[in-house]
Amino acid sequence: MEHALKIIVCLVLSFFIGLERETCHKEAGVRTIMIISLGAVTFTICAFLVADISELKGFRFDFSRIIAYVISGSGFFSGLVVMRNKDHIGGITTSACIWTTVAFSVIVGLGYYMLGTLVAYSMWCILKTKPLYKFISKEDK
Repeated sequence: MEHALKIIVCLVLSFFIGLERETCHKEAGVRTIMIISLGAVTFTICAFLVADISELKGFRFDFSRIIAYVISGSGFFSGLVVMRNKDHIGGITTSACIWTTVAFSVIVGLGYYMLGTLVAYSMWCILKTKPLYKFISKEDK
């Protein structure tokens, strides 16, 4: 039952991040961010399950290896959304969102719900500062 709660928490948190990206017409919207989060939390849960099974069978399994592969895979995946056109590089914030979505999903998957929620909320707040940043930078000119 606790694994289901981890999945639900990740889906709710990632929904709000994806909604923010989608309303800004960015590459990764609600579905993409939610699927990334679902994958990350699922692999984290699988790491625990494999560790439990291996302990029953009498050998030790380092579950952190699965988490390390999830993190490195997310880095590769997030790199795919970065685009370069002449003097402009785009997609960096979306790439960072993918990477951080994996981070808070792994945190929740490890059972740290409040910390994962804090990370997701912090990311959402940072994403929401763009209108303020644009307003401030216009006044400087």
